[in-house]
Amino acid sequence: MAARTPRRTFAAPFVVTLAAIPACYHDAHTGQTPANPPPPVVTNPPPTDPPPPPAQKPNREWRITRGKDSCLAFAAANCPTAPAGQPVPTCNPPPPTKYPCPDGMTDAALIVTQLGGEGDCFILPEMPKCPPNTACNPPPPKKVQCP
Repeated sequence: MAARTPRRTFAAPFVVTLAAIPACYHDAHTGQTPANPPPPVVTNPPPTDPPPPPAQKPNREWRITRGKDSCLAFAAANCPTAPAGQPVPTCNPPPPTKYPCPDGMTDAALIVTQLGGEGDCFILPEMPKCPPNTACNPPPPKKVQCP
């Protein structure tokens, strides 16, 4: 008996791709989607915490003092302190500037605040002394010219 001759030609490859799960189900008879929709898609990895809000600029403050004829504005200065036994660092805040006295200024000194370090300036009144167990509101801030 003769030996088999080796195969020299092969069949073309045959590839079949099937969709296992349909992307959307729609009933052709009623035109509605099923009562149990597929579960929502979950991202991997889960979303991280939201980014922190942008840093707000600090408030700027001036102390307004009243003299005989005019007022002066002193910029608030945060001078550094020295540890015990160390020399005190130098602090040179800006000199006071002339400032128009706010209307109705009766105190010897007021604090003018510029919220967020830019924009309008306000005199923020102190909280009034309220009777016990009573809620009370401070007077509204008074808008003034920035020094």
